[in-house]
Amino acid sequence: MATQTPAAAGAAEKGNWWMVAVLFLLYVQSWVDRLVLAMLVAPIKRDLLLSDVQVSMVTSTSFAIFYAVFGLPLGWAADRYPRRWVIFGGVVVWALSTMACGYAHSYEHLLVARIFVGAGEAALLPAAYALIADSFPPHLLTRATSTFQMAGKVGSATAFGLGGVAIAWATANKGLSLPFHGPAQPWQIVMVLVGLPGLVLGLLLFTFPDPRRPRARSGDQAGDRAVTFTFARDNWQLLTLMLLGTSALAICGYSMTNWVPAYIERGFGWKPIQYGPALSVMNIVSAISLVANGWIVDRLFARGMKDAHLRFYGWLILALFPVIAYMFFASNVWVFLACYCVAQFVTVPFMVYVSSVMAMIAPPQVRARLLAFFLFVFTLLGLGAGPAMVAALTQYVFHSEKALGSSLAVVVIGGALVALAAFRLALRYLAPAIAARSNAPDASHG
Repeated sequence: MATQTPAAAGAAEKGNWWMVAVLFLLYVQSWVDRLVLAMLVAPIKRDLLLSDVQVSMVTSTSFAIFYAVFGLPLGWAADRYPRRWVIFGGVVVWALSTMACGYAHSYEHLLVARIFVGAGEAALLPAAYALIADSFPPHLLTRATSTFQMAGKVGSATAFGLGGVAIAWATANKGLSLPFHGPAQPWQIVMVLVGLPGLVLGLLLFTFPDPRRPRARSGDQAGDRAVTFTFARDNWQLLTLMLLGTSALAICGYSMTNWVPAYIERGFGWKPIQYGPALSVMNIVSAISLVANGWIVDRLFARGMKDAHLRFYGWLILALFPVIAYMFFASNVWVFLACYCVAQFVTVPFMVYVSSVMAMIAPPQVRARLLAFFLFVFTLLGLGAGPAMVAALTQYVFHSEKALGSSLAVVVIGGALVALAAFRLALRYLAPAIAARSNAPDASHG
């Protein structure tokens, strides 16, 4: 391959960062579409006559199950087909499904629409991380992935902030007619409004090229299965420890996302109008921390620390553990919020490190499906098991809703300790795996 001129290399790098910007916007949009329904629970319950169990099904359970399940075949598709088209198809599905929520007149209609939202959003992450991995050299990879990943927190903040504005506008325009619907309730107007931008943003995927993969595609499914099996067999200790550590952090993160608002209401007496803006600020600060952490890891890696991703993550957990341990025992709401913000420095970035490590150790033809498998486990354990563990401890162990903070403390502190131990044990396997991959004939980046 001919060496690029400095001008060509600079143009290519700008194009790669534009790609990250487009993927960032799509990830923000996905979080807005995902979370805004949670802000509309009261009017939806009233209009559709839903129970709390049905509400939980449409806000989290159905989404989590189909997001996890569809991530596996869509990860496979991202390994074999043009990744921009895989993502674009997912964007169209989730945007139209979000808008379809606004046309729902029954629980069953809303449930089906949310199932398709989860299935559509499952297309984004495996393909996006594979695109980034093929576009950036190792010394910039964590910075690029952390920039992309911070979109999750920006999306959460946007959902809390702009979601409130959209709800206020829709309420002021109650009875506005929707095409093929007629006069609509405010929550229905909001769902159509937040779904529409995805159809436009999806077109930005075609403003950058799909980067050339590091090796030619053989199209041999049996060969790819053999590569996957060989890689998993040779690296099972590392993969198991990474999966254990990151799943523990996913349980911590989803448990807090699900229960911290209720904890603030029960423990400090704040209402959503008070804690909503505060949590938005926390999300923005934790998003900025992702880029800072990515910059540090890239610098350590460039200086020769080949296991910097998991080593630094272990250092981060150890340094911030006193804050995590104290968080749910703080008696002042502002102290708690500050601790919660710091705790997110640990619970938010695990996918950044997983994707970066996978880009350095996994064969490129199976990278997206391996990331999809990790996402499958994260989603089921984190969103499925984590919040349920907190609820079970509160109800069956502490026997009081006022003990929610104690339940959260058990899950979050325990999860952080498991993750720390897993990452420290994984260090003995990471550097050799990176060295083995760097010697492989198809090992190249962007």
